[in-house]
Amino acid sequence: MAVMPPLIYEFHSTSHLYKGIEEADLRLEIHELGHDALQIMLINKDFPKQRKVAIKETLLFAGICGFYLWLHLNAAFRLLYFAIISVIWFLPILWRWLSLVKSETFIYCYDFGINLQIERLLGKSNTFISSSDIHDIRINEVLENFDFRYLLIIRIKGKLFRKHPIIPIFKIFKPTCDCLSMIYKKLNQVHCKQQL
Repeated sequence: MAVMPPLIYEFHSTSHLYKGIEEADLRLEIHELGHDALQIMLINKDFPKQRKVAIKETLLFAGICGFYLWLHLNAAFRLLYFAIISVIWFLPILWRWLSLVKSETFIYCYDFGINLQIERLLGKSNTFISSSDIHDIRINEVLENFDFRYLLIIRIKGKLFRKHPIIPIFKIFKPTCDCLSMIYKKLNQVHCKQQL
């Protein structure tokens, strides 16, 4: 069987769209892994720029801390509140490193289940949901911060339902409804093939 080339599209995240930026910040890649499996990747196109900014901030912070330490050791120079200022300055830098996300990947296999992967700058996290725990997948409209937006969600059944009745997909990038509709359509095509 010939390997199908991935389908590639570009979309906006909701936050990007609200800023009025015309250039899309998300790349959607849909890979068909067979007649019953699908890999869907949302890739942050701004990730290289965001990483560069984080590195510059960290190097600036390290340089200023190193200069202060050199002054402190060599010239008995003391700044009473420098430790407090440096901690307050370091916290946003740490938050930026922890929140930088390169991609969100969703692998759907009809017989086995769903694997959700978030690739951050500092590592990856995986969540697997067995097909026996999946009730269905839906696009849901939610109210968040006085604004309506759309989420692709997995509705859960069985024992897992008590802990997580719904699990949102692509919750970090928050893609627009047209992106979610395309993903939902591809998932339905795989599901319908298996029903035949």
